[in-house]
Amino acid sequence: MSRIKVVWTGEGTYPYVTGGVSTWADILVHELRNIDFVLIPIQMHPYVKLKFEIPPNVAQIINVPLWGTEEPIEYIREIDFARVYESKIRTRKSDAIKKLEPIMLLTLDHIFRKKDDLDMLGDALYEFYEFFHTYDYYETFRDEKLWSVYRDYILEHYKDIKEDAPSVFDMVEGLRYLYRFFISLLPELPKAHIYHSSAAAFCGLSCVIAKKKFGSKFLLTEHGVYIREQYLAASRNKMPYRTKEFMMGLITLISKLNFHFADVVSPVCNYNSRWEKKWGVKEEKIHTIYNGIDTTKFRKIEMEKEEDRPIVVMVARIDPLKDIETFIRTAHIVKEKIPDVLFKLYGPIVDEKYYHTCKNLAKELNVENNFIFAGSTSSPEKAYNEGDVVMLTSISEAFPFVVIEAMACEKVVISSDVGGTKEVLEGYGFVIKPKDYNEFADKVIYMLENPEIAEEMGRDAREFILNGFTIEDMVDNYGRLYKSLYTEFKEEEEIEWKKAVQPVS
Repeated sequence: MSRIKVVWTGEGTYPYVTGGVSTWADILVHELRNIDFVLIPIQMHPYVKLKFEIPPNVAQIINVPLWGTEEPIEYIREIDFARVYESKIRTRKSDAIKKLEPIMLLTLDHIFRKKDDLDMLGDALYEFYEFFHTYDYYETFRDEKLWSVYRDYILEHYKDIKEDAPSVFDMVEGLRYLYRFFISLLPELPKAHIYHSSAAAFCGLSCVIAKKKFGSKFLLTEHGVYIREQYLAASRNKMPYRTKEFMMGLITLISKLNFHFADVVSPVCNYNSRWEKKWGVKEEKIHTIYNGIDTTKFRKIEMEKEEDRPIVVMVARIDPLKDIETFIRTAHIVKEKIPDVLFKLYGPIVDEKYYHTCKNLAKELNVENNFIFAGSTSSPEKAYNEGDVVMLTSISEAFPFVVIEAMACEKVVISSDVGGTKEVLEGYGFVIKPKDYNEFADKVIYMLENPEIAEEMGRDAREFILNGFTIEDMVDNYGRLYKSLYTEFKEEEEIEWKKAVQPVS
């Protein structure tokens, strides 16, 4: 068997951003040394630095920045300026918009749910991909004729709306979203046996195109449920209603395309599969593979505490989805019963505004002497071992690494009941309704006041992790799945070859 070639696609994660998805991806490419990988990371902008050591079996990284560029293809395709210039002239001199117009209208029909033919739309997106290998992306989207096509559609759609009709701002923002997010279709895609997306998001569009172009198998791993997280983010966003409506229509469509075209949908917990079935994924396409961790790294370590105080640790980025406010409110309640308790939050600031909201809340609740924003850590295993108890207060997760990492360190984890946390924690920790800081506080106090029980639960938790949640378990499962998809690809390739060479009677 020849070496399997996999193109991995991600959005805002590996290899430029740390976090659970990046940890998972890094494990895959390092441990599956007999597989050749190409990475296609979608980034917010091109000015990012590698956060991971790239192994030799990664043959290429095709960066796709959505923002921060004047010419979208300048950082995506390695082509001479002369060819870029020729493409611009060709676009200006031709009536290219007539070719793009039906694709634009079909896309809008799906965004506004007037049509539901994902196979037809998949073919249209492939035409879109091919179109921009002849014509210039930037010149096309700034063409007044394309704006007219888009504007006229929106005005027709809302013609009977008397109040709250889309403003010019709403329409401009909608076209801007299409322009930015469809940049993800611009890379020159390499032929590969498998395209593996880490989310049912825009990073999965390359997988749809590769399936159309090469017959590549499409594997979709769902960490968080992308569509659910986008709905949560939209509920907090104060953008105008019609702008939000358009954006969520677009994101919903992209998720549906991913689910429809994926050959295998591989959630990281069974909880995710409920959402996937809701969005039309057939049960036979779903293959759960749990995340795995390095249990030689994540283990019990005797730590010298800087302060002789009971410590509650959380490792999470400062982001509204992690609900740091509940962690702070829990500290406020626990402090009343255990005055010297210390809550430590390890994690980077990804939302500056939310960080200041959290700081102000800590001040307002007078827990500044009981709460520390400890910043990022490169040694999470030490952070877990520093705590007597580990918490996670997220309002949305899939199957968080922090839970199984802390359990492997023999720590009792008290987590919100999100994603697949219950699948691993029940019987070995505590699962709490999201935002219920009173219940969080009760369980923290109980564990801090009963260290013998906490120690016994911690030992049992590690034993559970050792039987199904190791790196070896995860890598073996993905290795088998890759081989299975590779075999299917070769069989289908042979059938197509025989059709092509069969003489015409």
